[in-house]
Amino acid sequence: MGAQIESFATVRGHHEPFHKGALKLADAAIATCLERAGRSATDLDLLINAGVYRDDNLGEPALAALIQEDVGANLRRSREAHGTFSFDISNGGAGVITALYLLDGFLADSIDLGLVVASDAHPGGAVTPVFPFAHVGGAMLLVPGGEDAGFVGFAFDDYPEFESLFTAKLGWEERRLRGGHNVLMIDEAPGYAERAVECAVASTRRFLDRFGMRPRDVDLIVSSQLPGRFPDTLARRLELSRDRIAGVTDELSGIHTAAPIAALEAAERSGRLAEARQLLFVTVGAGISVGLALYRRAG
Repeated sequence: MGAQIESFATVRGHHEPFHKGALKLADAAIATCLERAGRSATDLDLLINAGVYRDDNLGEPALAALIQEDVGANLRRSREAHGTFSFDISNGGAGVITALYLLDGFLADSIDLGLVVASDAHPGGAVTPVFPFAHVGGAMLLVPGGEDAGFVGFAFDDYPEFESLFTAKLGWEERRLRGGHNVLMIDEAPGYAERAVECAVASTRRFLDRFGMRPRDVDLIVSSQLPGRFPDTLARRLELSRDRIAGVTDELSGIHTAAPIAALEAAERSGRLAEARQLLFVTVGAGISVGLALYRRAG
């Protein structure tokens, strides 16, 4: 089996003058995740950040390096402690699954403990007139898998014919007195939500075919929560009851990259996770990109 999930956690922020940005949300999620596992940040071998929207639209340095410094994850190698490697990846709503795929490979033969973190927050100031996503950070800790538990497989599909349906880019806005400044512009075209579900359903069926499975063979689907009412529509298109897909509370309804982590935590709190052995992660984002993973829990 592949990598096994040891713990996970999500934290929620607010958009206000002194709100927690993406960096602090990531820090808080990691601290809670490590505490639940009885671990220390110095135990980490690899940290991958999959968040997209961050403080001041920061591009460099990598946010993962700043997170690593904040949580104290082995900033330098010494005789007493090994080093921790960290980096960012960017794949929108499918970013967490991309990070899990990478960690799964490293955990197979070169590291003992890996962590994926994802957080999104309003960049702050006037650089983003409209920000549609919830301020949330999530973290998930992984260890090498056992004989009867862990990730079984991953798949990633892109549908570039729909890439124009959702865009997020930096533009330039002129100011009369102070000159111009960068502005983050997010645009979702009509039909994006419908196409996202169609792509996710097609990819899900192809992926499950690899394992001789059908959607009804899955005990619990852990999915993106956007666009639109993605979990509800996904359940209907896969001909499953709504309780087969993990959801989040209304206050997290706008969650973006950290959605699968939050959905997994919600399933644990409701008791649905304890009842499930076969888990399917289904995530979707701009591109349109779909990321999937099959996970088996110890029976």
